Amino acid sequence: MAILENKDDTNNFRSTLAQVLASLTFSLLSFTIGFVIGMSTIVIGALRNDHSPLGMNETEASWFGSLAYVVQPLGCGASAILQDVLGRKKCLMAVNILNLIAWIIIYFATRTAYLFIAQTIMGIAMGFLEAPVLSYIGEITQPRLRGVLTSFSGIFFNLGVMVITSMSNIMDWRAVVLYSHDWSISSFVYVGVSTLEYIQVIDKITALVFKLPNICQVPDSPAWLVTKGRVRDAEKAYQWLRGWVRPEDVKHELAAIVDYVKATQTPKFARSTENPAVKTNADPKYPVVKNRLQLLTDPGVTRPFRIIVLYLITMACASLLAMKPFFIEILETIGSPIRSHAVLAICGGLQTAGAICCGICMRLIGKRRLSFLSLGLSTVSCLGLGGYLTFQPNYPWIPVTLFFLSYFAGPLGIGLIPFVLIMELFPLRARGMASGICGACAHGIFFTTTKTYYNLVNLVGISGACYFYGAVGVLGFIYFYWDLPETEGISLEEIERKIRGRRNSIQYQTN
Repeated sequence: MAILENKDDTNNFRSTLAQVLASLTFSLLSFTIGFVIGMSTIVIGALRNDHSPLGMNETEASWFGSLAYVVQPLGCGASAILQDVLGRKKCLMAVNILNLIAWIIIYFATRTAYLFIAQTIMGIAMGFLEAPVLSYIGEITQPRLRGVLTSFSGIFFNLGVMVITSMSNIMDWRAVVLYSHDWSISSFVYVGVSTLEYIQVIDKITALVFKLPNICQVPDSPAWLVTKGRVRDAEKAYQWLRGWVRPEDVKHELAAIVDYVKATQTPKFARSTENPAVKTNADPKYPVVKNRLQLLTDPGVTRPFRIIVLYLITMACASLLAMKPFFIEILETIGSPIRSHAVLAICGGLQTAGAICCGICMRLIGKRRLSFLSLGLSTVSCLGLGGYLTFQPNYPWIPVTLFFLSYFAGPLGIGLIPFVLIMELFPLRARGMASGICGACAHGIFFTTTKTYYNLVNLVGISGACYFYGAVGVLGFIYFYWDLPETEGISLEEIERKIRGRRNSIQYQTN
């Protein structure tokens, strides 16, 4: 998708403001997902070995900590189909309904089974949210803003983790669940209001004060609208997203996306009632496919898929993702010098700080170098923890400090970048379906690493588990150097050409 920023007459400030507003609207949903992930750590910490009907043994705790990941592919699979049919925006509006139901079940739970039911519902909602958010933000933003704005989702996710872990430091787990329930209601109301097309009052006020009409009517993805033949709607969407401008101010960008879709889509696009005379002579750079199965075997899809899946495996291990649901128990085992919940709250703040730094550094040094920096720090944390637990010197601040470093280093790069790459590396014709499949694979990987944590510890001990995760980080570092492209500041159309080009070239590794 070529984004011709310098050819259309758009104001950079107003264009940036519009894209930030649109990205914020849906990135806020990630805040609720941070609550879901943080909740599992809090509940396991409170109920592990508890003798009430809600108590969890080792097996139940491992299932509760990983269950959301194993059911997330159901939500990802649904979103892979529905976001191409209904659009990115409508898919995102339904997520909070599922989360609201789950929070109610957890709050009133009297048996462990109810907690598992709620965790299942939350896992489906998480999977349903992930792919549409990334696809939407990636398709509405210009290359100069795409890296920063796609990081919003990760920032709000980690902010949600920080808030819920901080609350756990001053209240019990049921009170935390009650406040989380209130946030789901607020988020549902906000997103619903900001996406309804008949809201007129606020738009009239902004039109009078700021001369910015229709500021509340967040549009759907122009790229998706064009694939459905709704070129006029795509034009209106671009007008909104580029700073509430005139049609002639976005004509080049609209023409670029129309040409791109014509070159990459099947002849179905040409039979749109808006474009009855358009010919579809397929561009040889973008071969036309006959069906979705053939599309998934295209090298332009399989190569990004390999990069992303290996990145996700590396991230899940090197960032100590498997340990996080059991973090309170681990701190008590190794002997934390301060309260476990206080350490958890500090780690939540460090995660948020890392995600914010990721958004800043991504623009400055690019995703490739930031991946090396983040993975290097995470791997040092893993190996350092393994060494401490092997020799066990009487310095309890060392493992806590290494955990602090790990919680900061993960969101700094490897925890967020693979999800940005999901919406950047795949061609438009496969983005909706491929992003849903990658989301399903991601959560399958997260489930496997989390569910097998206790098995790994029983086999080689906590120190051996840290060594194993660190070794995967080292192998991932080597692979990134060989096969990870630089995508920061590059249009999606240029990224697609780069993926089909030669690896290890200067053009492949730089922007």
